[in-house]
Amino acid sequence: MNNDSTIKTQAGITFLPKLNSRLYLPLIEACGGIEGFFLENETALNALYAEFHLKKDSFNRKQALERAEKELEYIDRYAIQVCSTEHSQYPFLLNQCEDAPLVFYYKGRLSPDELTYLAIVGTRKASERCRLRVENILGELHSLCPALVVVSGLAFGIDITAHQACLKYGIPTYAVLGHGLNIIYPAAHKNTAEKILSQGGALISEFPCQSPIFPVNFLQRNRIIAGLCQATFVAESAIKGGAMATARMAQSYSREIITLPGRPEDKMSSGCNLLIKQNIAALIENGEDIARILGIHIPIPPVKGETLNLFGDLENETIVLNALTEQGSMNTDQLSIHTRIPVHELSALLTQLELEEKILSLPGKNYMIK
Repeated sequence: MNNDSTIKTQAGITFLPKLNSRLYLPLIEACGGIEGFFLENETALNALYAEFHLKKDSFNRKQALERAEKELEYIDRYAIQVCSTEHSQYPFLLNQCEDAPLVFYYKGRLSPDELTYLAIVGTRKASERCRLRVENILGELHSLCPALVVVSGLAFGIDITAHQACLKYGIPTYAVLGHGLNIIYPAAHKNTAEKILSQGGALISEFPCQSPIFPVNFLQRNRIIAGLCQATFVAESAIKGGAMATARMAQSYSREIITLPGRPEDKMSSGCNLLIKQNIAALIENGEDIARILGIHIPIPPVKGETLNLFGDLENETIVLNALTEQGSMNTDQLSIHTRIPVHELSALLTQLELEEKILSLPGKNYMIK
């Protein structure tokens, strides 16, 4: 548990927003960490400012700590927690982004890094058709990937649809906000925010409670939505808007981008179609498509009825099964050499055995006995 002094200095960085970025982590580390930055003497700090091309009067540390002192009152009153890159629970994927915040605030519970994280974003003017598609897709995806966390922004339209679908299916969800955690905006979504917390999710913000709310805050928070996730799903969007900006941010982080195609005449699908045409986003139609992109194994349904023998004879089947039993796992080329079965015949036979659930397909065209 961090003491009040540590929490105060971590909160203090959020009142120096330019410094609250991994871009300035080398400067912070040179001071011995966030707390060290506030304790560093002026002479040494001015030298570091010069090294990192910052004006020596750029940051008022005393004023930041004074404001952080007041922030501690909000933290206690609203059960807010502070997470910095110095904490083990700082999300791994977000920590890989060069412009991620050094410190953010949260309420609720942060899920383990081992889970699968999917961002869902889109227009605030979502169509009923797309709302229903998002809800159905999340239901399908949850059945294929129970260890799923969905991240969005609690805004009208696609965001709130995604959060509410998660609550319906029991999927943990994060809402990343563009303001302090002492309020909920829009106020109409306060009840949803409370349910997110009660069902094991979290509310996240890099903005302290005392910060004024500016429209640019909501664009800035989108990088956190993208940074937290393996993939960003743009459900419905015009060519311009926050969802498209989030997709571009996800692209800059080398994350997967996926989208639903729309009719050419639908303005709110024009952004999605553009992402597909520019080969930025993969076209998806259902939860199974998303699962494949996320690398989730989808079991092949068992084949009912008699054993198939469409591709090869029973003697070769026995030879292959015996080889895999003896060797543990082998790739196609190794099997061909070991069994003396030509590769073109072997590929068909392996497909047959996989359909019959006698063998398992592994990455790199490797196979093993099931």
